[in-house]
Amino acid sequence: MKKNKIIIISIILIIIFLNPKTINIIENKINNSKVSIEEIKEIPYGYSSDTSFIKYRDGFLMYDGKSLKYIDNEAQKEFDLNIRIESYSIDTNNSNIYLLDKIKKEVYIIDKKGSLTKKLNLKENALMVKALYNNDFLIHYTTDVDVEGAKLYNYKGEEIQDISIPQITINLVEVDKNTSNFVISGISIKDDRLYNNIFYYNKKGELIFSYNIENKVFVKTMFLDDKLILVDPKYIEIKNLSDEKAKKINLDEEIQYINIIDDEIVVIDSNKNITYIDKYGKEKNKQYDIKNIKGIKNIGNQNILYSDRSIYLPENKEKKDFTKDILDMFTIYDNSVIVIFRGYIKFLNID
Repeated sequence: MKKNKIIIISIILIIIFLNPKTINIIENKINNSKVSIEEIKEIPYGYSSDTSFIKYRDGFLMYDGKSLKYIDNEAQKEFDLNIRIESYSIDTNNSNIYLLDKIKKEVYIIDKKGSLTKKLNLKENALMVKALYNNDFLIHYTTDVDVEGAKLYNYKGEEIQDISIPQITINLVEVDKNTSNFVISGISIKDDRLYNNIFYYNKKGELIFSYNIENKVFVKTMFLDDKLILVDPKYIEIKNLSDEKAKKINLDEEIQYINIIDDEIVVIDSNKNITYIDKYGKEKNKQYDIKNIKGIKNIGNQNILYSDRSIYLPENKEKKDFTKDILDMFTIYDNSVIVIFRGYIKFLNID
């Protein structure tokens, strides 16, 4: 009886797998699982430790203190604007580019075509520029009277709001790209105790809430939907923006890399362990077949990892090795990858 069942099952399986439709389905799945990483172009550049690379529109910006270049995902130079700045800060939204000269106290406002539309002179000592996503921008400034703050300007260079905070050292300013609200993090000492103060503002520069945490120094802040993510080297706090609730997560090792990908917080620690954390604080660990992971980005509907000298697509188990160390990597659209090395940039296509 058992032998007859085995024969019947075998006949059914043979019929199924000889069916042309079945064969097509299997072939399609096999073909869909295969991808190729093709190098499209390589361009050289004069490497400097002062060179900044910022993802922008359909490509990236490159600034070295001398010229501001916008290069698209096909390696075409869209513009090249000569602006010499000895000590600078740069940021952008999807439209304007904001370039701060810290020494001369000047801000250059540049549009998406590479035209200088405004040059703004500042009174205060400016340390950093941050772009809001409604085309306004912030300048983090200091004074000589133990006061730091941030000034909010519109794209015409007109002042909207002056946020001055006495007896504090601002260490972080971060903007929510969905709402243009922003957070200021600052350190203060009171009664020999260290506090990290958090101030959350709307896009008009009006304070929504503030609070402080003792003996914590946050090194990064991020926004995830309706949550504010506060990052200490070995600690993460996920705070609701609508109430006082917060989820605290202690980590065993120091954070080496942190990013938000597909509505999850991705952490790589000093032991190269990878932890995914959702906005509610739920954790899950993942292992990938690549050593010395430096960072993770998103391309299409999957992640792409990069190490010292490799990039890796875990879903397809495709890997590409290089001969020099990777400095950074951008993904554009669903198939373009831009890999930055010392002295040259490679443009890749994922098929």
